[in-house]
Amino acid sequence: MIKINLLPVKAAKRREQGQKQLLFGVIALSATLVGIIVFHGTQVARINALREHNQGLSRDIAKLKAEIGDYEVIKAQRDELIRQRDAIKRLQANRAGPTFMMRELSDILTPGKGPTFNKEQYEETIKRDPTGGFNPNWDTRRAWLVSYSESSHNVKIKGAAKSDEDVAEFLKRLKVSAFFSDVYWQQTQPEVDSKLSVSYVTFDVTCRVNY
Repeated sequence: MIKINLLPVKAAKRREQGQKQLLFGVIALSATLVGIIVFHGTQVARINALREHNQGLSRDIAKLKAEIGDYEVIKAQRDELIRQRDAIKRLQANRAGPTFMMRELSDILTPGKGPTFNKEQYEETIKRDPTGGFNPNWDTRRAWLVSYSESSHNVKIKGAAKSDEDVAEFLKRLKVSAFFSDVYWQQTQPEVDSKLSVSYVTFDVTCRVNY
């Protein structure tokens, strides 16, 4: 009886199968690595494209801001012009009575307010005389009116103030106001309140009212 030893054949087949499995594993790993590399490259390209897009938007926004300026500043200037225009329109529409003129005097001596004026004319006045402008931060409580009389649009005002500088500021506001013209400072007299030990000045002003 002839006996054949098949062990070397089986071992060779096992080695061949092992090599095939190893080859398949290497191929699969390589394919996975290629996929990861391709995916990473795609994502990086997408991120770079988004970054460039955002940078382009930022440049466009900066360009628009430079072209139109600060919106809030422009809006505030527009609102101020509208307020001045409406006040002048009220002046022109109410020439039959002193109501708005008295309101104007009140605004001149009210904190946070001031005279009604034509902004373009005011700026021209400042160009001609830099000292002709009024101080918007002046404390209006430093001056007050004692009496007011009017005859044929001619006005006499008696008032008091803490100092000559405060009288001068009050006069600047009268001169700027669209409701008054021909403003003249007549005289100033120093006074002392003996009870309160407070010194102040009294003053007289003449002018004309425009209504």
